[in-house]
Amino acid sequence: MIRNIVFIIIAVLLLQSCGTANKTAKTQTEVVEDQGLLTFRDNYVNALPTFNYLQIKSRINADIKGKSHSATLRLYFEKDSMIWANASMLGITGARAKITPDQVEAYEVIDRTFIRDNFDYINQKLKVDFIDFQKFQQLLLGQLFLIEPWSAYRLETTKDNHYALIYKENDALRNKPQDQKYIHTFYLDGDYRLNKVDVLDSKSNTHITIDYTNWQLIGDKQIPGAVKILVKGKDTDIITLDYNNFEFSQMNPPFRIPENYKERTLN
Repeated sequence: MIRNIVFIIIAVLLLQSCGTANKTAKTQTEVVEDQGLLTFRDNYVNALPTFNYLQIKSRINADIKGKSHSATLRLYFEKDSMIWANASMLGITGARAKITPDQVEAYEVIDRTFIRDNFDYINQKLKVDFIDFQKFQQLLLGQLFLIEPWSAYRLETTKDNHYALIYKENDALRNKPQDQKYIHTFYLDGDYRLNKVDVLDSKSNTHITIDYTNWQLIGDKQIPGAVKILVKGKDTDIITLDYNNFEFSQMNPPFRIPENYKERTLN
């Protein structure tokens, strides 16, 4: 059941059920006065893997609106500039996507349809307000995709040296939900690896959890082996990415939307 798989990747990994209007993404380059948080941030940044190119072979399984989808998925990252995805079954390509900071493109072979637009369009269609290329890349690779500036968070440390990065307005939002505001917390282990993200839309009561497990040391780089996204709203949607092969090398990924394909929108 390969049909629509790239559209599922885009829709679910962009957290399709967070319900707010579009707004401009926030910069994360602000002054942090909390010394503990500043030290944590510096240690976290220093622990991030460094690479220019990354190829990942994986398996994607998705249960969306009661329908199951499964396919082999290849991902290719040119850091901070391009993400390419190819979904196939039995070696036959069913869908491809090419995502850059300025444009989101994808086509699906069976339906002979495509999308071509930017992240503003995707955010509007999916009713989110904080996803851009950088955050999408971070989400796929198990890295912090902060919704607010660093100074908007407080840090808690457990006895076993694990960390919780908690949005300071969480309690206020539980008492008084607001548009364009999310109750959210990031959980990391003692090696600064992201274990879990918990996001609750304070207005729609849609709950999203993202789990990163089976972390692997590839050379000197830490990469999650599995990403599981659970979206609970009117329905419960689950998508799982099992990463099984990593290669830090450049490639020239094929991508061309056939001329006779029909443009579609994400509904």
